[in-house]
Parts: sequence; structure tokens; C-alpha cells
Amino acid sequence: MPALVLTLLFIAIGWFFLIRPQQQRMREQQAVVASLRPGDRVITAGGIHGRLVEVDEETVRIDVADGVVLTLARPAVARRVDEGGDLGPHQTNDLGSEADDTAEPGEGPAGEDRP
Repeated sequence: MPALVLTLLFIAIGWFFLIRPQQQRMREQQAVVASLRPGDRVITAGGIHGRLVEVDEETVRIDVADGVVLTLARPAVARRVDEGGDLGPHQTNDLGSEADDTAEPGEGPAGEDRP
């Protein structure tokens, strides 16, 4: 009997800490995809930045440069970017906390020599 209770406890803890948060993130992602409108700035799952030109039921068209419009599946949009450049909650800039623009050509980040 104690083994059964312990097994059920581990299953409940696993569901609470692993499955439930994943389901919440999935619902949030579906809400973002459902609320997409033309003119929104977005980032795709592949890291492409652009502005939505057209939103259909299954696809979106994203303007990524002058004269370059990509047609992607709607779920390929990972997130919407606020006009101020804010990536939104729970999202970070993968470039690090500070950028170092002082490196000379031929040098790596922060002035380190490249091999």
C-alpha cells in the first residue's frame, strides 16, 4: 500500500511540475497565434524578424526586407515583438547583456584576436 501511495505521489508531482507548465505555454502560444493581425512585428521559430502583411487561417505573409515577403505556416510565428523592441514576458535577448562595439575588424568579441 505505501508503494502505491508513493507512486501516485510521484506521478502527481511530475504532472504538476512538468506537464502542467508545458500545457500552459502551449495555450499561451496558441493565443498569440490566434491574435495575429497585419502590421504586427513578429519573430518566427527560425529567428526571422519581420512585419505581418497578411494573415490567413493557415498561413501568414511576413515582410522581412524591401520586396521580400515570406509565406509561412501560422504556427511558425514564435512571438510578437512590441513596437518598443520589447521581446515580451519570459523571453530574453540571446545576444547577452551588453554588446561590445569596440572590436576592430579581425578581432573577436571584446577585442579578442580571432584564430
